[in-house]
Amino acid sequence: MVEDKAILTAALAEVDVSLLQVNSLLLPVAEAVLLVPQLAVAEVLGVGEINAEALCLDKLNANPHCYGWFNWRDQHIPLLSYTSIYTGHRPSLDKNLKVVICNAVFEAAATGFYALLVSGFPRAVRLSMAAEMLLEGSPCERQGVQMLVNIDGEEVLIPDFDFLEQVVCEVVKAKG
Repeated sequence: MVEDKAILTAALAEVDVSLLQVNSLLLPVAEAVLLVPQLAVAEVLGVGEINAEALCLDKLNANPHCYGWFNWRDQHIPLLSYTSIYTGHRPSLDKNLKVVICNAVFEAAATGFYALLVSGFPRAVRLSMAAEMLLEGSPCERQGVQMLVNIDGEEVLIPDFDFLEQVVCEVVKAKG
């Protein structure tokens, strides 16, 4: 009987640890890597999954952080440049376009989604409270960045989702 209690206690301890894990993605953007919870990402699209009709460029450049509109699952969603937000420089689009579709949950929740241009495929990382979540980090004063952190020797940025969604709202409002 005592053995069963020990096994049950060990099993509960394992469950508790798994509840403290956060499945995340490392998103490479020009000049930086973003750390985002996996739940923030609806889909990742590579070169072969994007056709020429999917992108409607904003020729007026109404917002310096937005390339234009991206057609995804019968929806027109803004395609943002995180690099522009972070550095002030918007890289040009190339034929190796990769897009991450993000769930809008704050101010832009009514839009449902927005897209971010990335420079490579995301890498999955599982962070746990017991280990990696003890991140060396500090708040950041740069626009669009919540915090700078270090994961296994790699400096990554935690994006300011509130700011990103403010940009989405501005883009949607400007489109009218």
